[in-house]
Amino acid sequence: MKALTSILLRGAIPVLASLFLTAGAQSQTLSGIRIGEEVSAASRVAGKPVAKVPAGPHEEIRFKLPDGNRLAVATDMDSRRIVYAEEKWGGHPHGRPADFPGFTYGETTLADIRAHADNSGFAFSERLIDDRPDGLRLFNAYEVEGAPGLVVTFVTKMSRKDANRLKSKKEQVDINRSARLESIILADAGYLDSIWGEQKLKGKAYKPIRWASPQERASVELPRSQ
Repeated sequence: MKALTSILLRGAIPVLASLFLTAGAQSQTLSGIRIGEEVSAASRVAGKPVAKVPAGPHEEIRFKLPDGNRLAVATDMDSRRIVYAEEKWGGHPHGRPADFPGFTYGETTLADIRAHADNSGFAFSERLIDDRPDGLRLFNAYEVEGAPGLVVTFVTKMSRKDANRLKSKKEQVDINRSARLESIILADAGYLDSIWGEQKLKGKAYKPIRWASPQERASVELPRSQ
């Protein structure tokens, strides 16, 4: 009986996996790219890569999308499966709508993201901020509700002017309203731990974020901060 049960379970696993990928997980995509699928899917969706960069046991493949946005995926060299995907706004008006329902590149603020999630998410200790000449970037990550092992990170950007004002401490700057959505990262939790470290900063009110299905998106209303 145990042997028969084991055989039945092994046979059911591929079916269950298929149901999982075609149901709740289907909504959690970036530019149609799903974490865990074969890397060939990226080229089918995004076209010809503009660059391929080796990164240890992984490979980063970069694309330029028709709307001017940029897409980068990282794959496991052995399995050829996608473990990381990031879409970055290219600055063009027609590239503003983000895959996360209700969010808009260049408009959605950090306050809007926190209000929608009803918490501030968590941060990787080694990936709190990224200070560059064009501005300051903040990283707020969330586990995705109903999708174990999947993490979405919202990258918001403050202008160089606001970042300098914040550093000088001479003027008050509201980070929550100054930082606006620039890119979204969808990735395997284990992969993020390997590149950003396992240590995380997480508040007591933390909870995973809900990512609405395609059928629900039409009725989603993004809470706006007051």
